[in-house]
Amino acid sequence: MEDGFEIIKEDATADIAYFAYGRSLAGMYENAALGLFSIITDLDKVDKIQTDMVTVEAEDREALLLDFLNELLYRWDVDKVLFSDFACELLEEDGRFVITAECKGESFDERKHSAKAGVKAVTYFGMEVVEEGGIWRAKITLDV
Repeated sequence: MEDGFEIIKEDATADIAYFAYGRSLAGMYENAALGLFSIITDLDKVDKIQTDMVTVEAEDREALLLDFLNELLYRWDVDKVLFSDFACELLEEDGRFVITAECKGESFDERKHSAKAGVKAVTYFGMEVVEEGGIWRAKITLDV
């Protein structure tokens, strides 16, 4: 797969794992965020009427992905905002990685949106961010 995300089966019943792909590192992070929200709700029902900016900094690509997805999950848990579109920029400065993401979506409306899975956290379990043949891939595991 060159672009997108793919839910995979895991033996542990308290986890859901998926792969995110992208032709660029930023694209892979965007698809990782889409994968997260596709597990939470039906993305086709989330309109892009609200824009939030998210900036996260970490010491490596895996920590950046974990912190980025957990920040998005925090915004869902606290603010009840569902996102369905992401535009990410990544920078590496002085050995630190920074992501800035424009996230579009809307507030949860129980008459419109379904809550598919209760995601508690994004975990380090099995996490990897790799580039192979010009395609970036990440494995993400969620505690549900």
